[in-house]
Amino acid sequence: MSLTNNNGWSFSSQDFSGPTERMTGLPNIAYMSHEFAKFERDHVLAKTWFCAGNVAQLPANSWLQPVDILDLPLLIVRTRDGEIRTFHNVCSHRGMKLVQQSGRSNGIITCPYHSWCYGEAGELRSTPHVKGEGNHNDDRLDKSLHGLKEVRSHIFAGLIFVNISGDAPAFETFIEPVTSHWHEFNFDLYHHGGEESHWEITLEGNWKFAQENHVDGYHLPFVHPDLNSYSPLRDHYPLVIEGSASGQGTICQAHGGAIGDGQLPPNPYLSEPWQRGKSEFLSVFPNVMIGVHSDHIWTVHLIPTQAGQTNERMDLHYFGEGATSDRFADLRRNNRDRMLEIFEEDRAMVEGIQRGRQSTAFDGGALAPEMDQPAHCFNKIAASAIIQALDI
Repeated sequence: MSLTNNNGWSFSSQDFSGPTERMTGLPNIAYMSHEFAKFERDHVLAKTWFCAGNVAQLPANSWLQPVDILDLPLLIVRTRDGEIRTFHNVCSHRGMKLVQQSGRSNGIITCPYHSWCYGEAGELRSTPHVKGEGNHNDDRLDKSLHGLKEVRSHIFAGLIFVNISGDAPAFETFIEPVTSHWHEFNFDLYHHGGEESHWEITLEGNWKFAQENHVDGYHLPFVHPDLNSYSPLRDHYPLVIEGSASGQGTICQAHGGAIGDGQLPPNPYLSEPWQRGKSEFLSVFPNVMIGVHSDHIWTVHLIPTQAGQTNERMDLHYFGEGATSDRFADLRRNNRDRMLEIFEEDRAMVEGIQRGRQSTAFDGGALAPEMDQPAHCFNKIAASAIIQALDI
């Protein structure tokens, strides 16, 4: 399936049913063009369930967390009752961006321009001097019609997913291929590890390059020699969930530190392969990475800020509340530091690809039929969504 639109953007969805010479990636414009990035934001990312944040980013009730997705301003709110809701971060009066920085509120969201005030549920509460000095109400302005515009949202594995367009299928339908694959895992049994269990970095690369790198096990011995010493390429296998996710797994990932070696409380409800150190890692389209182990899970969500820039945040969750106690703080910190080291090694690859794709001699490449199945799967999912968006 292929399509070229009026802008000259051409995409093809490759048919993969086995080794083939026709396997290729997306064209350069899908990673380089600012115009294309905005199109992708409004017609691909907005149409599905996009991860806008992690619950751990809102550490207290009445917390405000602004998120900008390629200049589209959203606002995640943890209300005084602990409910998490997402709104467009824009005042209904003149379109001012409401919240610039994260932090605790007093229960009121105030526009810095004319001080129109909204409650945590998005309702417009007050309009100071709207009818002249000292006159704070105007019967011609129905406050009930001018509250904040709420965005459909759902929480899964600590991640806050949003559907900006409001017309995506139910979240349960979206995530079902992943939960069916990991049917042994109850993600509600894993708890965020606290301050020593997250990090954020800025990648000078397109968000799709980060996803493609994550599903790729081929680079393991070349880019991650230390990781390859205890989780060697020969023990890895590809994961492909057509139309939803792709990634890789390993039959055993264990080392003396924190990951899978029994020093942290393991999940006793998992089958024997998981207890022996089996681990799997999926990139869920569009912008989430999830890794599962017997004793912990980790999540990464990618926020594109420019065509060639991405904010990447990882959060680590541990099995059982006991694993988040002070007793295991050093192990959690070691785990985070080791993961950050791996992702920093990946950063060089993602940024190198971003620079390399400036070349006019490259436009999609030639994927290796045996080693690049997960990357090809991710490219097909992306191409299909782009083609559907172009054909409107």
